[in-house]
Amino acid sequence: MQITKLRIIVIENNLPFLHKLISLLSFEFNVIATTADGKAALDLVRCYEPDLVVLDLHIPVLNGLDITVQLAKHLPRLPVVICTLETDSEFVEAARRAGAIGYVFKTQVETDLIEAVKSALERKQFVSAKRE
Repeated sequence: MQITKLRIIVIENNLPFLHKLISLLSFEFNVIATTADGKAALDLVRCYEPDLVVLDLHIPVLNGLDITVQLAKHLPRLPVVICTLETDSEFVEAARRAGAIGYVFKTQVETDLIEAVKSALERKQFVSAKRE
């Protein structure tokens, strides 16, 4: 019996960080597409129909919040995990209002990303804990 890995699209415009995300996710999931462009992200999601999307807030053309709003409107069952440098509670709350179920601080990606993705797939909220 073959086990099918869940399919993820990653939207990140920092190439070294994109490679880090792919490396972290690839052990347990299938990263089926990536892009650094917000408009292209929506096209990729429509084309590939992933199980989950991981994206940054600060990407060109459409930002992460705009993409999240569009995905929540057109694909409300598709979980979105935001992965960003922004740690302020206003950003976390804006992401939640937009429709994101997970929010990972880039500084904690190694410890939090897989847990956030697994939580999101179970429809459970996840937010990285602020560290002093």
